[in-house]
Amino acid sequence: MANKQIDMRKIKRIFKLHTSGVSKRRISQQLGISRNTVAKYIDFFKRYRLTAYEVEKMTLEELHGLFKADQRP
Repeated sequence: MANKQIDMRKIKRIFKLHTSGVSKRRISQQLGISRNTVAKYIDFFKRYRLTAYEVEKMTLEELHGLFKADQRP
């Protein structure tokens, strides 16, 4: 299903794996999501200049709110 938002825990896992040096292709395979989706979320974190520590400490609700705010026009 196109444009379906994935679980916030999975998004946190994407960033954790990425900062650990795991490739986008491998992350995609491990989590069962497309490489384009993985790249989209990694780019999001880079755009906001969030560190792995900051993302780890964010609650799922805070993370969700950040994504909602980013999607507003």
